[in-house]
Amino acid sequence: MALKEERHELTKIGEKYERIHFMNVETSIQTETTSSQIKVQKTESNSYFTCHQCGKSFNQKYNLKNHIKKKKVHTGVKPFTCNLCGKSFSCKESLKMHMVAHTGEKPFPCDQCGKSFTYKATLDSHMKTHTGESPYICEMCRKSFSHKSTLNAHIRNHTGERPFTCKICGKSFSKKSNLNANMKTHTGEKPFVCAQCGKCFTREITPTYHTRLHSKEFNCYRCGQRFPNKRRPTWYEKSFSRDVFHVL
Repeated sequence: MALKEERHELTKIGEKYERIHFMNVETSIQTETTSSQIKVQKTESNSYFTCHQCGKSFNQKYNLKNHIKKKKVHTGVKPFTCNLCGKSFSCKESLKMHMVAHTGEKPFPCDQCGKSFTYKATLDSHMKTHTGESPYICEMCRKSFSHKSTLNAHIRNHTGERPFTCKICGKSFSKKSNLNANMKTHTGEKPFVCAQCGKCFTREITPTYHTRLHSKEFNCYRCGQRFPNKRRPTWYEKSFSRDVFHVL
């Protein structure tokens, strides 16, 4: 009986040691992985923690650690698919955030310019345009940017790299947003709608230019006639030897 009890105690001690040892190893691995993936970029007032695998930045180390811990984020596996547009995501939370883009809801307004955004992260990114903060600098031309993703896209202008290729037509692009827009030309998807006439577009920026057809923002300084853009019709060019335009 005493021998059994002794073995039991030894087993318990072994389990306890094994458990503690495992926890220590796990902590060591997480610390090593985190430190190898975290890059701290300091400015005068803020610190940014950047994931080395994807370049995504966070203003808190805790948020970056959560990002790294998420399964499938960097494996390329995207099991969650939007049933409206077919876009896939690595985690369910990202799919939920994406679905808001289809509803047109923009619950995050900028308190400085009034522009609204679908996601808070986009608003936070937008706020840098007001603060003038540009911590990311191109080593080739010294131009600075508010976001690392913008810098990466800019660098491809120097290198000529076009890493985003359409699997349908084979056309390559320097920006993923351009590839996404190209894909919509194949699928026929036009999710961006003009609020005034109902016309649909594949790119979000297109309705911005299109609305000028309705608003006619540019007018002639001499006669007051309004036009949707700075380019005047040929017949109008002939009517004046020199026209001066300004934006209302």
